[in-house]
Amino acid sequence: MPPVPGWRHPRTRSKRHAAHRRHRKAAEADRVVAVLYRAHYQSLARVAALLVRDTVAAEEIVQSAFVSLHRARPHPQDEDRALAYLRRAVVSGIRSRDAAPGGWHSRPDGLPHASWPGHSIPGTLLVTALQALPARQREALVLRYYAQWTDAQIAAAMGISGQAVVRQAERGISTLRVCGVLD
Repeated sequence: MPPVPGWRHPRTRSKRHAAHRRHRKAAEADRVVAVLYRAHYQSLARVAALLVRDTVAAEEIVQSAFVSLHRARPHPQDEDRALAYLRRAVVSGIRSRDAAPGGWHSRPDGLPHASWPGHSIPGTLLVTALQALPARQREALVLRYYAQWTDAQIAAAMGISGQAVVRQAERGISTLRVCGVLD
């Protein structure tokens, strides 16, 4: 019996609908990433620049975090989780760079592009003192006092507990006081 004109096999229709759903999900993921990029790229790049002391490397780390987020295709209602993912990816990228040969100590003394609109980078003495701190203490201090993230946000980004964030920050402040950087 010949097929009825306009009739399609049910499997063909479901494949078409599945492709349409995938396309719609990809478009929503693009929208979420674009919103997060506009809202958080500069602040994440500033934090990364302060931690790695190299603006080019900082921008690469943040861009890589956004590319990873785009590949993960966040759900539109999960912007908070996507932002947490970005923060964690940036901190992990910084740690990976620090662990590479040369790491933190091979960076130049000055911070290029040290004056972003509306923000001031701490003085060279403080930046040099931060350089001497262990990575987790430095991260905790920069994320808490410069980026003004909550302890919960820092804990999620660093992959440690909130209490560990408090301990790392206290140890970092204590070390900076011993060095004479803080009163």
